[in-house]
Amino acid sequence: MVDNVLKSNYTSEVFDVSVIIVNWNAGKYLEETINSLKEKTCDISYEIILIDNNSRKDEESFLYLNKLIQTDNVTIIKSEENLGFAKANNKGMKIAKGRNFLILNPDVILHNNVLKILSEYLDGNQTAGMVGPKMLNSDGSFQQPCFRGKPYPKDTLFHLIGLSKAFPNCAALNGYALWHLDRDKINECSALSGACMMLKKSLYEVIGGMDEQFFMYQEETDWGLRTEKAGYKTIYNPNATVTHYKGITTKDIKIKSAWIFTQSMMKFFKKHFWNNYNIFQKVFWTILIYGNFFLKTLITKIRRK
Repeated sequence: MVDNVLKSNYTSEVFDVSVIIVNWNAGKYLEETINSLKEKTCDISYEIILIDNNSRKDEESFLYLNKLIQTDNVTIIKSEENLGFAKANNKGMKIAKGRNFLILNPDVILHNNVLKILSEYLDGNQTAGMVGPKMLNSDGSFQQPCFRGKPYPKDTLFHLIGLSKAFPNCAALNGYALWHLDRDKINECSALSGACMMLKKSLYEVIGGMDEQFFMYQEETDWGLRTEKAGYKTIYNPNATVTHYKGITTKDIKIKSAWIFTQSMMKFFKKHFWNNYNIFQKVFWTILIYGNFFLKTLITKIRRK
């Protein structure tokens, strides 16, 4: 496979931030994301590296690429196949010239100078390796995946069955969801949302890119654990705020998306926890992971009727 790489005029050899965006049929949201990036970013240099994962050629976000390439400091990689989230981001990071890398979804709207806030935090904190903003849903409510603890199976179970949210002040039930911690304060955590997160290039050089066995989902969680093992901290910083229109690119393939999520969960469990459990525990967690998929599939089919 040969990628089609398009580059605009570059005004700098080195940037403060490389913004890496993976696009797949994001429609109007890609342009809105880029516009918010341009409008809210100041006093910091950045480049945009956009990897298109073989969007439909008549689709709105794909057509927008011809307009985007006219902007300075933009590189567009048009892939002839859908590489998945991890592999596509890795392509971008390999050519990035920024001191820090911002992983950004094509359906995220920046509310303030996110690049500068997050970049300055990383620059000013030697032990910090990754940092992410406060993330909101389209209705203004808090989007929980942007601030997570360690995904131990029991803590993930408490989250999936709703116990953590039912008892938000109970730390014992919130090892994953972290509802007991203040969403308006800077906090250390274990995982951020891959929709918008920044890492130091120096950390990338230590731990490498995203694990490409994850086509989509869990790659950022795996990255967070690898960051901790390398001796760096993952930080949630609500001084930077975005809105994430979650599920825009997967809304038409909900069942397929749920299956990919299930496969990624199983791969993640096997990579990080499999050897810690006996055969009965392994069977229990396997049934739980696949059972969650079948339940989601059933709910999706019922809603479509």
